[in-house]
Amino acid sequence: METARTKSISKASEALHISHTALSKQLRSLEQQFDVQLFARSSQGVELTDAGKVLYESSKIVLDQLTVITRALEPYKVWRRIRIGTIPDIASQYLLASLHKLEDQGHEVELVYRQSTPEVYKMLLDGEVDLLVAERISMHPSIWMGDLHQEPLFVVMPKGHPFASKPAVTLPELSSQPLVLYAEGCTIRAKLTHLFAAMNHPMNIKTEVNFKEVILGYVGNGGGLTVLPEPYITQLPTDRLVSVPLSHPDAQRTIAVFSTNRAKGQSVFRLLR
Repeated sequence: METARTKSISKASEALHISHTALSKQLRSLEQQFDVQLFARSSQGVELTDAGKVLYESSKIVLDQLTVITRALEPYKVWRRIRIGTIPDIASQYLLASLHKLEDQGHEVELVYRQSTPEVYKMLLDGEVDLLVAERISMHPSIWMGDLHQEPLFVVMPKGHPFASKPAVTLPELSSQPLVLYAEGCTIRAKLTHLFAAMNHPMNIKTEVNFKEVILGYVGNGGGLTVLPEPYITQLPTDRLVSVPLSHPDAQRTIAVFSTNRAKGQSVFRLLR
């Protein structure tokens, strides 16, 4: 169906995330199974033959019927196999130690990693995973959410920084400092943007990077300050860096379970708490 839609085996294989050779082999297998030619090939691409059009229209009906059947069986699923989307840091903090609870309940768990929070959410919305364990953001009402943990945010700075001896750092104080933050799409950066805007203070972003280790390298060498959640603080190289709480009632991030299926989400949520 994808080949018919794109009129190209190359484009269809890219969309399906399989090799050109693998898709061609599957198409030949279909043609051999039904003993027909499905596509007419040319230098411009491929077009459905009359036989191909019959199979294409019939396939749409079959897939629609499979969707109906899948939805009808949804309430009876035992959820033996669960795909959980997450990012590496959150997996190490909240998932890996709890996997045995899921396995003890007969679940076969596959963790699917992405490097950024937006990529993780896209997996859920695209149906690539059954649920997420990720930072909480506003989602469509059809997505079930359950909060697992709340993590306060800390300002990280070099040991010799003037703020290093303070019990906490306020947003106005932080506004005067150059910041080293994750690039756009990071939920902590989005949280800071919201907090600064609400207090009408500028946010002085000096450097944007994509990895925590690089951020800490910039901070340790005087490139600016950064803001990280509490679990990251225990991993700081204390010979060079110190952390101070960010003083604001909303200076925290929430780790939550997300699922398009309430029953599955609640079942896994109870085991992870």
